[in-house]
Amino acid sequence: MDRDSLHLLVQSWANLFAYWQLSSRKKKMVLDHFQTDWLLLGPTLRFYEATEHAAGFHGTDNVSELPLPQGECCFLSGFLPGRLYFAELGIKNDQGHFLPLLRSNTIQTPHIHTNQEFPSNEFTKNDQVTYRPTAVSIQLMTSKTYEQFSAYTVYLPKCVYPADTEFGGDID
Repeated sequence: MDRDSLHLLVQSWANLFAYWQLSSRKKKMVLDHFQTDWLLLGPTLRFYEATEHAAGFHGTDNVSELPLPQGECCFLSGFLPGRLYFAELGIKNDQGHFLPLLRSNTIQTPHIHTNQEFPSNEFTKNDQVTYRPTAVSIQLMTSKTYEQFSAYTVYLPKCVYPADTEFGGDID
C-alpha cells in the first residue's frame, strides 16, 4: 500500500525505532515542484522534544536531526528518559530551511529510577546500525500579523474603499 506514514516506537529509555513511508504521489509532487533529484533536496528526519499544551503537543528548543537513512526504518539513540518526542520527515530548500512533509506520533520514553545505571543500547542488536541525531539550532522568526486576511492576499477593510460589486469580490 502506498501511503504517507511516520511512526516512532520506544525501544528503551534512550532508544527509539522509526519507520516511514512517503507515498509516490507526495514524493512526485515534491520532485516536480523543486525540479531536482530527491537526494539533492536533503531528506531529513528531525526530532523534537515535545511539551504538552492545551491545543496539543508543540516542539521546544531541543531539536535534533539526521539525514534520512537508506530504507524505510532505523534505530535511534541519544534520547532522554521520561520525555515526550515526535519527529518530522522533510527536506531542506535552497536556503537550508527545513520543510516538513510528514509528522509522527508523539511518544514518551520510560522514566529511570535514580538507583539504576544507564544501560547502553539494551534493545538494539549488534548487527543493527543505530543512528544518533545531532542537535540543531533553530532561529525563531516573528511573523507579521494582519487584521484582515484572505487565502490569496492581504486586503484592507471595506470601509477604506468602496466594496467590489462584481462577482468574485468580497461582499459582506
